[in-house]
Amino acid sequence: MVRIDGTSFGSITVDGKRYPHDVWIFADGSIRRRDRDHEFTLDELDLLLDGKPEVVVVGTGQSGCVRISEDAAREAGRRGVKIISDVTPNALKQYNEAVRAKRKVAGAFHTTC
Repeated sequence: MVRIDGTSFGSITVDGKRYPHDVWIFADGSIRRRDRDHEFTLDELDLLLDGKPEVVVVGTGQSGCVRISEDAAREAGRRGVKIISDVTPNALKQYNEAVRAKRKVAGAFHTTC
């Protein structure tokens, strides 16, 4: 599983590789570019749930400007998936803790505001 090394405004570093944009990290460890948006949507949740994670971590940005849509929160609850959301520097710590605990985890990380 991947480890998130750190974040700064506009980037995130995963397993030693710096990504100068938002990312999705899937339960299988693969990484894709996430288009910057200030809402975590049901479509994003559905995309991340393909890998059947127990936990989805949402990094809400350096200042916490990303919101979880009501539809996404409701669907996660319906499917028994825990959503953890926090400012991105804290969210990456929670992601790494879930990995260390051997939980199946996916994430969406906003790297700016």
